Amino acid sequence: MPFKTPGANSIYIRSILPKEKDEKLRQISLYADENMIPVLLPETAAFLKQAVMLKNPKKILEIGTAIGYSGHVILGACDGHLYTIEADEKSLKKANEFFTSSGYKDRVTTYLGDANEIVPLFSGEFDFIFLDGPKTRYIQYLPYLKRMLSPGGILLCDNVLFNGMVSGESEVVKKKATIVNALDLFLRTITSDEDFVTSVLPVGDGVSLSIKKE
Repeated sequence: MPFKTPGANSIYIRSILPKEKDEKLRQISLYADENMIPVLLPETAAFLKQAVMLKNPKKILEIGTAIGYSGHVILGACDGHLYTIEADEKSLKKANEFFTSSGYKDRVTTYLGDANEIVPLFSGEFDFIFLDGPKTRYIQYLPYLKRMLSPGGILLCDNVLFNGMVSGESEVVKKKATIVNALDLFLRTITSDEDFVTSVLPVGDGVSLSIKKE
């Protein structure tokens, strides 16, 4: 989906963010650009890194591996183990190559398949969950993610404002209405859930950050 031209705030924030020093992240970003693969926006990557550093999780779940960019951000910000799910075989193969060459192979467990089928099978608790998978399914995943998130754990979700369409900043494209409605329902559900403390922030394409009450 083509994204709208970044606003003045985003342009300014990106202009003051330091250049990425991690050579592997630069390589992944270059590969993504060359192959037109969407990865985290710079300001979103910075926010994810900060959230992980603050929590310092030991067990992390990610839905939406893609080629491993966000996974590298997460693993570079903590010493925990990442469990990550991706539906596209080609993308996951490339992600595994990047994880191996980065020296992260022993700290990552990857799953190929539909998260809608895999997530319900998980047991145990996670300290940190990063949700960046199919947007219409955020609301479907929520009961499972809530169950798996440890007390005090963080659930961070990306693209929740969906190019400004959810907030009304941009006109809803007719063929995207199902996604927009699903994300709106997700945000209204999670912000009203008394077991979470949730903020919705206009970082990148919009993020929600929820902390499960202890």
